[in-house]
Amino acid sequence: MYKTKTKWLAGALALTLLSGCTGKPAGDDLAYLTTGIQRDSALLTVNGRAVPAEKYLFWLSNAVETMRYYGLTDESDWNAPASDGVSTIAEGLKADALQTTLLYEVITQKAAELGVTLSQEEESRIQTDMAENTAALGGEEAFQEMLAQQCISNEGFQALNRVYYLNEALRAKLAADGLLDVTEADVDTYIQENGIYAAKHILIATRRAGEGYSYEEYTEEEKAQAAEKARDLRRQLAEADDSEELFDTLMNQYSEDGRDENGDLYYPQGYTYVFSAEKVTGYGQTAMVPEFEEGALALELGQISDPIQTDYGYHIILRIPVDREQVKADCTADYKLQQLTQQWMDEAVVETTQAYDELDVKLFYQNLTAQTEARAAAAAAESAAPAESTAPAESGAPEESSVPTEGQ
Repeated sequence: MYKTKTKWLAGALALTLLSGCTGKPAGDDLAYLTTGIQRDSALLTVNGRAVPAEKYLFWLSNAVETMRYYGLTDESDWNAPASDGVSTIAEGLKADALQTTLLYEVITQKAAELGVTLSQEEESRIQTDMAENTAALGGEEAFQEMLAQQCISNEGFQALNRVYYLNEALRAKLAADGLLDVTEADVDTYIQENGIYAAKHILIATRRAGEGYSYEEYTEEEKAQAAEKARDLRRQLAEADDSEELFDTLMNQYSEDGRDENGDLYYPQGYTYVFSAEKVTGYGQTAMVPEFEEGALALELGQISDPIQTDYGYHIILRIPVDREQVKADCTADYKLQQLTQQWMDEAVVETTQAYDELDVKLFYQNLTAQTEARAAAAAAESAAPAESTAPAESGAPEESSVPTEGQ
């Protein structure tokens, strides 16, 4: 979760359809000017609870703005495949905004269900956040314009900010109830879900280091010698009474997997906490090249592979147990809260209106850009116009005085 400072069910509901809203929208309601959707109308429901359009359009405007930062324009192909390779860019933006809207809504609903409320101090902090945002933007007028350009009202923005504090309070409640305690079963699940494994290997290289980060490939003759050396080491291991003990001996003697200034291997205990490549999502998470990963995952604990060739050379791999203490550094109460939150989202019933289904993201982008630019131009013109003078106009006739003269 973060502060707002900066499996869907689609169906037509018996809600106020956005194209048929009645009543006059607020003058700064860019949601209406951009889409014909009043920001306080219902655009979707989560578990039967209506979600105001402004909460969705806020996240959609942010998603579009992010893509614009990375080069998306009117001329871009909005129907090109998104990063997931399934949806289009436009569909991806729409889905991302819906996902974030759902996240904020399920946290709000779960807090209410569990009786979690904010303290007066937290409510005061929200007001402080708003004041800091306002000051950072240069004043109330600029702050309100920023909100308008993101299709949200002051009240709606405060409501989103409340979710940050609700999430913290919800976390405290769940922790107090023991629902965020990490068990050994949780560790097992974390290992399985992330494809975590551990392995030692003996690397017989087929290239040498060049200048900087470059490498020089061995000659074909040298590569053949490396392959024969790897096969010989594997034969020794096959004939050993204690192959794991011999593996450590041979690894420390022959492996070319990087050594320090004393000649010792950087990883004498092996790679004790390795993520499957498709699961790597963060800094510090280690993944191996595909051939290595495939070979390691094909082994049982204590089993040794035949030589496996990669761009680095020939690897003889020994599958070892995962370091569970390393896993526990990541499988924490925060992780359990994320898992619970994802479960709430997966179980949520999301229903959208016809207006949501027909919302054209590219058109939204174009209209919002045009409206924003028009407002900026109008503001600039207003500030450039000369102010009315309060000085007396020059004239040949004296102005009447309001001060009495003698004789009056």
